[in-house]
Amino acid sequence: MPLTKQQNAKIERETYDNNLLFYTILKTLVQCKLNEQKMIALQSLIHKSFQSFNGDADKMKEFLLSSERIVKPEVAIRGYYDNLVNLIDLDKTEMWLQMVDAGIDLLLFKDLILQESKAYTLARQQEAEKEIKDHLSVEYDASNLSQPYGQRVLSSLLVFALTDPKRRSEFLLESSNRRVKQIYLKIIKLANNYSINCNNMLILVVDESVNQSIKSKAGASYEDRVEYMIKPYVENWKGHSHDENIRAMEYDFTFSLNGKKAGISAKRTLRERYKQNHEDVESLSVDYVFVFTLGTDLNEDKLDSLLQKGGTYVVVSREAYDSKKYLRDNSNVISSETLVNSCKETLSSIIK
Repeated sequence: MPLTKQQNAKIERETYDNNLLFYTILKTLVQCKLNEQKMIALQSLIHKSFQSFNGDADKMKEFLLSSERIVKPEVAIRGYYDNLVNLIDLDKTEMWLQMVDAGIDLLLFKDLILQESKAYTLARQQEAEKEIKDHLSVEYDASNLSQPYGQRVLSSLLVFALTDPKRRSEFLLESSNRRVKQIYLKIIKLANNYSINCNNMLILVVDESVNQSIKSKAGASYEDRVEYMIKPYVENWKGHSHDENIRAMEYDFTFSLNGKKAGISAKRTLRERYKQNHEDVESLSVDYVFVFTLGTDLNEDKLDSLLQKGGTYVVVSREAYDSKKYLRDNSNVISSETLVNSCKETLSSIIK
């Protein structure tokens, strides 16, 4: 007999609720920040509580919440542990047990997935970048994206390799084959009993971890490349600082050359920041200001606004410089290619 619309709607709601619960359990486990030993200890503890109290939700909650074995009461993350325990449903205790049990197994592989994807994509990126000398070019910038993008792609492939029972290849998880097969049984049970899509739920958690890792490095990436290009040819290189005369003026770097001091503002793209914190050098504690940017969003109005301030020079990628006549026609604009070919000579011709 075919299902009615009402029955179909009920199944869809149940599938949604179950997958939401499983994702919530995964997220809460991550927030607990347990090491591998604590994860395994938690896994053992929940099985023990289920067996001891025959799945009685109230008694399990009381037992698990009173336990100090996994997280001490005074620890800041204790609240997440309590949240995990309080997700036990009176009518679905066994489902909660199976979800936490499988979730712990999957999360124990999460770090391996992140490490494998990072190591592999970083090696591939480094191979590609060896061929590009201009670290401030759009070409290099694009190759730099291959690592975070590749990490997302490979992480997804690894999650699929871990959670797909029909896969033919172990991919990068060959050494963990026996353990992976044990997890399959739990994944299949969750799929059959509760319509849980472990693959998609784990990808969400892994992708969030990848994004956090990428964001933590993204801001410093372009600055690192500027430092790589300039630092070997100058003196007294220093990191982030404020101008001694006008505190609102910030520099990503300062350096000295030919007895003069220069400040660097390094912004991969300018957006609206070109309007902020720029003053004539006569008012500053530096003698020159260099604005480094790819130049992909540097239009003529922005350029004019920047160069209205005396003693300011703009360094753009060779691609932007070659494609925009107003950049080539301005003597205060420098192509990154020029710095690659003759960095010290170029800077010395400006800083006198």
